[in-house]
Amino acid sequence: MKKIAKFAIAASALVVSFSAAAAFSSTMSMGQVGTETQTRLSQGASLSTIAVDARASGIPAGVLALSMLSQGQDAAGVVAALVRAGYDAKTVVNTAVAAGFSYNAMFAAAVGAGADPTSMAAPTAAGGEGGGGTGAGGGFGAFGSTPTATFGGGGGGVRASGS
Repeated sequence: MKKIAKFAIAASALVVSFSAAAAFSSTMSMGQVGTETQTRLSQGASLSTIAVDARASGIPAGVLALSMLSQGQDAAGVVAALVRAGYDAKTVVNTAVAAGFSYNAMFAAAVGAGADPTSMAAPTAAGGEGGGGTGAGGGFGAFGSTPTATFGGGGGGVRASGS
């Protein structure tokens, strides 16, 4: 009887450890990804380990990056971990920038983790002439003029699809 009890305990421990390793799923909501990320971080898992497991399970880069950032993780560390895990560097950098982090710092973190710098264009690369840019990001104008609308800082502008 004692052997059966010991076997049952060992088997349940194996099942628990296996389920923890395979807990990410491509069908998870963002909240579920956040909970899983928080659980793994509290258990001492590294950002890199979490990123590799999440990518293997089909978790999108943006969802995982936002999950890690919302847990208070260092943004450059998150970008580096996701790039090393094989996520698209441009997507990861853009997600961190959209969350409020510096493009230059996130770009540097991605390149430092092995990303090809030519695969990531600066956010101002599509901007028009003058300080305001074109499209939804602002009207034409020189520096010092009042743009018609601004989204974010630094010019650039965002073009609506079809423009």
